[in-house]
Amino acid sequence: MTQNEFHKLVHLVMDSKAHPPENLFAGGMDSWRARARLAHFLAMDEIDKKDEASELFHSVVEADYNEENSEEVEEYAFALQKLSALEKEQGKFDEALSHINQSIEAAEGTDFLYKYILRGELWADRWNLMHKMNLTADAEKEVDERIEAYKDIPIEHNSYLYYGYRFKAQLAATRGVTLVAKDYMHMAIHAMEIPEKYQAGLEKAFAATHDNAAWILTEVDKATPNPDMLHWDI
Repeated sequence: MTQNEFHKLVHLVMDSKAHPPENLFAGGMDSWRARARLAHFLAMDEIDKKDEASELFHSVVEADYNEENSEEVEEYAFALQKLSALEKEQGKFDEALSHINQSIEAAEGTDFLYKYILRGELWADRWNLMHKMNLTADAEKEVDERIEAYKDIPIEHNSYLYYGYRFKAQLAATRGVTLVAKDYMHMAIHAMEIPEKYQAGLEKAFAATHDNAAWILTEVDKATPNPDMLHWDI
């Protein structure tokens, strides 16, 4: 991609409903962070320039980010997470797995508490991808290992436990084991911060007495606060 093409895409994004400030893209094509930021906007459904987004994300994979700077580490890990998601959509599962693995490696290479990525969510992306690749048994083993490693840590809001138990709940739902699915989802919810206004909706979702586990989990998800908007300790 040329500098001229880059700038045209910047203005396309700036003129969109997202309307980000131009200084996000300072440095142009020479800045991996500017390329990553532009790619995130181009990947949005309402802009739908996913080929260009993928090209820019790929250009970030070998970026020399500062491991001592939490914002750079987070931005790098987030870019690779999104690249992996795009490749999953395209059916490029091996590439998607490679890039989510790199995202996890970057995110877990530090002790920073990030602003918007969650380590547990990165692992969940890996597990869901492995499930899609018929590597479910391996994914389950990793989930159990993560839960065992983090279940006794004295913190309240643990993304590893939330996403780990949620994955196990989803597997139980696909296997038609409704009570087990609900039990795992209860454990997942217990690992996250639940504002009082969500309690009634969650109780109603869990109170369903039928055996459509997938429907119940969907209703639980609808009644659950957006994890991106919550406080997490890890």
